[in-house]
Amino acid sequence: MAEVEWKGITWRAAFGSFSVKELLTILKGYGSMEIVSFEKPGCYRGTVSIALNEEGKRDITVYFLEVLGPKRRGMGRHALRELKGMFGGRIFVEDPGEILTDEYSIAESLLFWLQMYREGLIDALDSDYIVLKPDMSLEELKEVESRVECYIREKRANKNVYPGS
Repeated sequence: MAEVEWKGITWRAAFGSFSVKELLTILKGYGSMEIVSFEKPGCYRGTVSIALNEEGKRDITVYFLEVLGPKRRGMGRHALRELKGMFGGRIFVEDPGEILTDEYSIAESLLFWLQMYREGLIDALDSDYIVLKPDMSLEELKEVESRVECYIREKRANKNVYPGS
């Protein structure tokens, strides 16, 4: 399987295999929309798809993002900033799952993605638990945050309640 180091990150096909030329074409946004995996050693790794938008910028959809190494605080934010700077387009997050750290991992992941949305590092999120759309009103965002806070309280009380319910 071919891999390429591009802008300090190692890229490869997430499924199947691509040549170096195909990988570079995908990364530049001119190929078909494919899913690629990436890793910045010791920092983070993940899986994204890349598509050229109508403005000529490359939008990405993040399917998986994992922070690596002993110093993790702030690395997820750093990864998103690097990806946003590298591709220039919008960042969509689709079903990111959970950060496998402890029993409250879903809640921690939701809080992280909510904060990244508030900071403008992601433009939308679609998961089993919450949906964040581009340009949501403040009232809609507060409603989602309220559901997440309720879910966290219920989870800590050992009840199986999900924020989407």
